[in-house]
Amino acid sequence: MRTLGVFELTGCGGCALNIIFLYNKLFDVIQLYKIKEFHMASSYREEGSLDVALVSGSVSTQRDLEILRRARENSRFLIAIGTCATHGNMQSSLEGSMEEKLERIYGTRDNYMGALNSKPIVEYVKVDFAIPGCPYDKDELYQALILLAKGVEPVYKDYPVCVECKLNEYECVLVKRGIPCLGPLTVGGCNAICLRSGIGCIGCRGPLPKGVNPAGEARILKELGYDDEYIRNKYKTFSGGGLKW
Repeated sequence: MRTLGVFELTGCGGCALNIIFLYNKLFDVIQLYKIKEFHMASSYREEGSLDVALVSGSVSTQRDLEILRRARENSRFLIAIGTCATHGNMQSSLEGSMEEKLERIYGTRDNYMGALNSKPIVEYVKVDFAIPGCPYDKDELYQALILLAKGVEPVYKDYPVCVECKLNEYECVLVKRGIPCLGPLTVGGCNAICLRSGIGCIGCRGPLPKGVNPAGEARILKELGYDDEYIRNKYKTFSGGGLKW
């Protein structure tokens, strides 16, 4: 039986909870993996090596960094789950030094809690596979774990949400209706769920690593009447400030 560990860094806890929301499918995972650590579900913890480590959240404290390094050192295959882990998400988009943030919020620059500027885990360790999303699609994680249990490495989705939009024959809300949509810039894998509801993609799966044209999208949004501040805030919400034009 393979071994699995779930490690939670700074975040809302939703990505770890999403594993429990696999419901009946979680029993399939338990039959294939011995879970040696998963604080969201149990205080039980067993030391030793892992076949697979799942890491959620961003690195925002020294404690996060220590947990991440332990997960990486003890695992053969590490999966970043959720946009906090893959791109940094909203907390990584906050600008300014840590001292400035502490003073603005707590009235002191003393960093008693060992806080760090939030960054995705890919900034610190090698990540073998990434499943973005806020939250990610739990079935995508399920498929990845089943494949790994069978000795097959899962394949990263390297296409934009627009591909899934076209496959589902959804109307392009950006071109046809003038609704802001980050589908051309965002990693696919959600089956264009927002577009199915007739609203634009908010970019919660983070930007594609290459092959995107944020300047082109910004030009379209400006033509629709949106200013630089609106575009900048929309671009940085889930990307950790990494999407610029």
